[in-house]
Amino acid sequence: MTLEAYNPDDQLASLKNWWKQYGKALIAGVVIGLLLLAGGNYWKQHKIKRAETASLLYESLLADLQQGKSDAVSATAAKLMQDYDATPYAGKSALLLARQLFDARDIAGTRTQLEWAMKNASEAAVQHSARLRLARLLLDQGETAPALALVDTKHTDGFASEYEELKADVLLAQGNREGARRAYQAAIEKLPRASSYLQALTMKRDNLGPETTP
Repeated sequence: MTLEAYNPDDQLASLKNWWKQYGKALIAGVVIGLLLLAGGNYWKQHKIKRAETASLLYESLLADLQQGKSDAVSATAAKLMQDYDATPYAGKSALLLARQLFDARDIAGTRTQLEWAMKNASEAAVQHSARLRLARLLLDQGETAPALALVDTKHTDGFASEYEELKADVLLAQGNREGARRAYQAAIEKLPRASSYLQALTMKRDNLGPETTP
């Protein structure tokens, strides 16, 4: 381009036309981007703050539990489960409350808390713990069918041996000795070889006597 061909007025007019056509959209995009950034930061800080509050409440619950303040434990657990259900402390609180209710012989209350933790806990480990405890509770109450339904399901490897052992216990209570034997054997195979529980689990299997051949 030669100097003679360059016209500042034409360039300014072109810029004005471009701004007229795209300026509002550009400004809107910038504003939306800033709002999204601010909203994201706010939400992140909000979650951090809620987690910190839930942590303090859980610490208070543990302290009250050690001091035998059952009413305070119940109140704090209820608050965590209702207002902070998305945090890990809610599910853990439900398990602790279930234990307190069980010690007080409140079987119905224990069952309610375990069911809540099983369905709502944010951590898979807490869900599995609640499921296993609920199945054991049902077995102890003679409700073998729902107990078996709870343990005869998909589960993570970390709890595989516990599920198989409890399944065997339920089958044995139902009179299914061969099914119980197979489940005990599965529990043994899924248990780490170095586990101190291996001997006890093997004894449970061997106490059923020799395997019956068809």
